[in-house]
Amino acid sequence: MAALVVAALPGLAWACALPVPDGPYPVGHQRFELADPSRRGVSGEAPDAVRTLPAIAWYPAARAGAPRPYLAPEDARVQLPALARNLRYAVDDTLAIGACTAAGAGTGVASRPARGFPLVVFSHGFFSYPAQNTALAESLASHGYVVVALGHPGDAADVALADGRVVPTYMAPESPALLDWRQRFHAADDHDTRAALIDGYAQALAGSRLGASQATWRDDVLFAVRALQAGEVPAAFAPVLAAADPRRLAIAGMSFGGSTAATACHRLPTCRAAVSLDGLNFDPALYDADLARPLLALTSDWVRFPLYDGTPSDPGFHHNDYAYERWTRAGLAPDVIRVRVPGTRHMAFSDLPLLMGGTAREANFGDADFAATARGIAAVTRAFLDRHLDDAPAAGVDAAIEAAGFARHDPAQTRDWARSRNRAVQPGG
Repeated sequence: MAALVVAALPGLAWACALPVPDGPYPVGHQRFELADPSRRGVSGEAPDAVRTLPAIAWYPAARAGAPRPYLAPEDARVQLPALARNLRYAVDDTLAIGACTAAGAGTGVASRPARGFPLVVFSHGFFSYPAQNTALAESLASHGYVVVALGHPGDAADVALADGRVVPTYMAPESPALLDWRQRFHAADDHDTRAALIDGYAQALAGSRLGASQATWRDDVLFAVRALQAGEVPAAFAPVLAAADPRRLAIAGMSFGGSTAATACHRLPTCRAAVSLDGLNFDPALYDADLARPLLALTSDWVRFPLYDGTPSDPGFHHNDYAYERWTRAGLAPDVIRVRVPGTRHMAFSDLPLLMGGTAREANFGDADFAATARGIAAVTRAFLDRHLDDAPAAGVDAAIEAAGFARHDPAQTRDWARSRNRAVQPGG
């Protein structure tokens, strides 16, 4: 009967194709929550509601387990209709994800290596869901990483918490000033115009919905890292954390979560590296400024599939070229690695092209081989983390990029412009 139900769901000819984790460890999986009583009434919740972050951990397990549901039934019931609403997908296509499975729920925790397993803290994309990068997390866990994905209630798809609350997506309007700034910034076709707009970005961000979310997500990640590094976690998760080394820390994320990863890593002395999966920069302090941390910035194929209508499709320029390095040295920091992933749209940097069917796949995700792309993203991310959390040779990152068929991006155009104008802009200063 179960097989008949699955076969009847729309889109499953395409769906449920997460790559099998390819590392030596079985993958364990655990859900828990982190509550920050110092913050209340965040992101549209009731004024007295404690900020509570749902978390999902993937980690090296001692023993393999049978496949598990991709989403727990309650999460599927609450999150999948909200995901369709938020991202304007066909609801049948997202509901079908509820029948998908993921790697086995391995049991026990693998023996702690001498240095402990490195820790990666991950944030989802805006309006999306905490488990959206399960394929990447499972791959990393199978190779000896502990990955903790945070949910950001209010800016996520609807989230069910353990106390029975369901936190819906907070549909607050954006400020006209920021909408106007964003339209002009992404429509501008020359560096001088965009640089002048960047000078006014901090002012446009102040008081906006985006500005509030940017601060909230940053504070969510900083709180979660402090809790993990202090061992302030539920008892059931303590054995997993005991096998990790939270001092060997990377912060990662997709889309808004990727922007948050760079911002949080920049502020944390213990953060050794950041990974941004197609995240634009939203932090005024990181324009024309050195991140001062290793960064892997994987971007969608803006040349073929611009993120915003009217955005330049010049292969020599991406809007993030203005972020994470001083403009006159953009592209010269050896540990800031910018990579374009051919054939991908923005949401191809999640599990969704591996899980969803339907007739709008190219419009939603691009025309890449998504299974190969997911393996490539995992391999490049792992090589980068191995380099900065496990002291692996730098050549491994370049080899992984080449093997995946991805394209290194050099922001030489921005660098040359900045040198010719001899500009040194610090937004908001």
